[in-house]
Amino acid sequence: MEQHAWSGRIDYIHDERGERGREWFTVTTHQDGHRVVRARCEMDDTEIMRDVTYSMNGFTPEEAYIRIVIKGKHEGSGWFTFDENEARCEAIIAGGGRVSQTMKTPGPAASFGAHPVLCDCLHASLYKHGGPKRQRVTNILNSSHSPDGSTGPMLGEWEFDIEFIGEERITVPAGTFDTYHYTYHLDHYGWAPEQVWVMPGSHQLVKIYWDVLKTSYVLAELNGDPR
Repeated sequence: MEQHAWSGRIDYIHDERGERGREWFTVTTHQDGHRVVRARCEMDDTEIMRDVTYSMNGFTPEEAYIRIVIKGKHEGSGWFTFDENEARCEAIIAGGGRVSQTMKTPGPAASFGAHPVLCDCLHASLYKHGGPKRQRVTNILNSSHSPDGSTGPMLGEWEFDIEFIGEERITVPAGTFDTYHYTYHLDHYGWAPEQVWVMPGSHQLVKIYWDVLKTSYVLAELNGDPR
């Protein structure tokens, strides 16, 4: 069977309170270019658990399933599909019942924020090296407008600027890695910028820092070779 996989853990570290959550992930790439992310996310302080399966053709969204549990109770679950000019969501949400959504898109969705922090880094695949230092990216869909992804899941849309800061070698609990450092400028939403360090090519998360949640997200364990 022609496939390649790697897995690991990301720790969520609050500036003052220390470890506040974690994320286990597996990424599988297939010979035909498809990529599947599976992630389980836990946030101790807000008692949020999230299970996600997200499939892409390269880095272009195709399908996702998201299930959210808050304080031990089912909050919502949704199935998302994406094609050339449309995104769809079928969800069941606590207190809201079944929700069906269809959103027209100007071409295939460019990226999808499914809310594992691993997926935040995949937006960097939209950056065109050799172009302007700061670039606007649009047609990015998401499953929740909440910073912690605790609402929905339902279709929403983002747009923001990505700025390439440079190549940096950084050390995290999983080791020392050569990375690309990007800044996501989120001032359109009144949010502080998100600092993102990824492995070139795979866009594997090495570190994120976001002042909105006063949290660093660091690669704590890595098994296999991201590509």
